[in-house]
Amino acid sequence: MKLPGVRSTDLFDRPAQDDLLQIRNDLMTVYREISAGDERLFPLRYARTVPRSTSRRRTASAGAPVDEVTVDGAEQPLTATPEVPVLLLPDGPDRASVLPYDVLRRSLAGRGLDVLMMEHRGVGLSRLDAEGHDLPPHAMSLREVLGDVLAVLDHARAPQVALYGVGYGAYLAQALAVLHPERVHSLVLDSPLTSADDEKIAQETLRAMYWDGTVPATSTTASSLRRLVGEGVVDGYRAGPVVLAVHEHGGPSAVRDLVDLLALGRGQLTGNSVRQVLNRDWLQSTPYVMEYDLTARILHTELGGGHHADGGPLDPLVISGEKSRTVPPFTGEVLDLHELAPAITAPTLVITGSLDLISPPRIARELTARIPGARLLEVPGAGHSMLDTRSQITQIAARWSACGAAHLLPEHAHELAALPATPTDQALSRGLQIALAAERYSPWRIRVESARAKREQAQVDPRSRRTRHVKLD
Repeated sequence: MKLPGVRSTDLFDRPAQDDLLQIRNDLMTVYREISAGDERLFPLRYARTVPRSTSRRRTASAGAPVDEVTVDGAEQPLTATPEVPVLLLPDGPDRASVLPYDVLRRSLAGRGLDVLMMEHRGVGLSRLDAEGHDLPPHAMSLREVLGDVLAVLDHARAPQVALYGVGYGAYLAQALAVLHPERVHSLVLDSPLTSADDEKIAQETLRAMYWDGTVPATSTTASSLRRLVGEGVVDGYRAGPVVLAVHEHGGPSAVRDLVDLLALGRGQLTGNSVRQVLNRDWLQSTPYVMEYDLTARILHTELGGGHHADGGPLDPLVISGEKSRTVPPFTGEVLDLHELAPAITAPTLVITGSLDLISPPRIARELTARIPGARLLEVPGAGHSMLDTRSQITQIAARWSACGAAHLLPEHAHELAALPATPTDQALSRGLQIALAAERYSPWRIRVESARAKREQAQVDPRSRRTRHVKLD
């Protein structure tokens, strides 16, 4: 997806990348073939952060050590030496690895870990070919990405690594563990993606909570939302992504508050603000952070993203389904990880948040049952991706995995759940709370601002004068 009037080469020109590379001392470059049928080379970047002294122990705000949880009275992972480097594979495939996780890598290095993160082809510092042009569409495939990971391990001289993958990164980690078991010391699969049908489970889980009302804790919210859709106050077709976003950053209580406000004739500004953020092209076109346009073929054509969008009420896949039409259609999965999972021999820890609606706990539980000897860590009150929302849990799990002790972590789920969220996630949650509180306690001011916003929108788009829907998408 391109920004209007801006060429990708304006954003990702070679001089800009060179300037960025010169100020960093942790970046490595592997020259890779563009694809199996295209022998031209492109620079694939990866970051490596080497371990630092662990003599100074970090402490949480409550004063207890955050990197280690005592096991049988002994802080085994604190005193143990990591056996292998850790390779972190973030969610994606449109997510950058180098710049967004800089602080996390340094923190892990402070815990004595040798940390690798590969910049995904088509994203950030691995977006361009050797001549400074965007990688071609035929270069975007899972087969080539798996080859990239192996090339990074070879270049880093890492015979084995502890793999920590999130979502799509967990998909890659599973594939590597099956196809190249000799390179995988251990696995941590955080909020895992396991097949193209996972999004169907996510769709059903969201609707069960907030539309069908079959979950007792949210049945009242679901009943109110169905009534608002029936009355035309809420556009049920477009509301799914907004409800999902509010749930992820505020939990069921935030969704309840938003629905209650809409029932009172308020809440439009919060809902519309979330909708506008979700629809912004820049959300998926931020240089060196998140770049969707080139990787869309992997997401939609090979992984089936948006394939299950059905046009029904409260469909969280509506935006993904619309975007999938810009690339060749999904015809089937490249790998059947459900069938291959029993062949995984590496010690495996599967992590899920109890409130995750992007990769619901059911997916993690079923994956754990398929992998021989795998252990499940279900974190109470957590949502999607510990890497992005509960990074202290990620740091503990990564270190314990590299030390061969990750199988002990499920016994400490409640201790881990008490660790604070990342500052970014806290800021998003707090911002949502403030927005909801403002509409609850200052209705007249909000209504004035809402009317002003509608007048301004009507000047740009006359169609807005003819609708009474609050379009939540």
